[in-house]
Amino acid sequence: MNNSKSYNKWLETAYVLFAEEGPQNLSIKALAEQCKLPRTNFYYYFENKTELIDKLFELHFKTTTKLFNLELEDKLHSFIPDLYVIIYEFKLGMHFTKQLFLNRENPAYNKAYKQSVSLSSGLIVPKFKDFFKIDLPLEAAKLLWLTLTDSWYSRVNFDNYSVDSLCKLSYEVIDSIIPLIKKNKQH
Repeated sequence: MNNSKSYNKWLETAYVLFAEEGPQNLSIKALAEQCKLPRTNFYYYFENKTELIDKLFELHFKTTTKLFNLELEDKLHSFIPDLYVIIYEFKLGMHFTKQLFLNRENPAYNKAYKQSVSLSSGLIVPKFKDFFKIDLPLEAAKLLWLTLTDSWYSRVNFDNYSVDSLCKLSYEVIDSIIPLIKKNKQH
């Protein structure tokens, strides 16, 4: 990966624009204006917007997701509130992941979204099972967790982003599915 100051400025600014405004609003012109760099400078580092987005995915996995998982390993003791205290600190990364979720009709975004949420599931799912006393095999609980994560991303509001609101949303999402789990276990 290129480590020049201009390259990093392009990449970091594009990451923020992608996260906050979505890929459809990530134009090279808007990016150049945000970076305060000539648009032609973009092509020194990237062949096109598609290559830039591929680099954004790499950045997301090599930095945000990696750091997020390190925080999970260190600080995730109880599902609630610990997970949401950590998530709160990764607002930009969560926003980026939500954009991947919202644009999942694009196979590359769908793959990146699934990879992003799956990378942390090994650390989160055992705490999730314990906290909600979910009596399912680990793999079944992981599938449930991934489904609930989709629901969570569809509803998370970045205008009301606090640990309390994130915890509340988690309870709302899980409360909608717990009766189905219990009903299924009875049959």
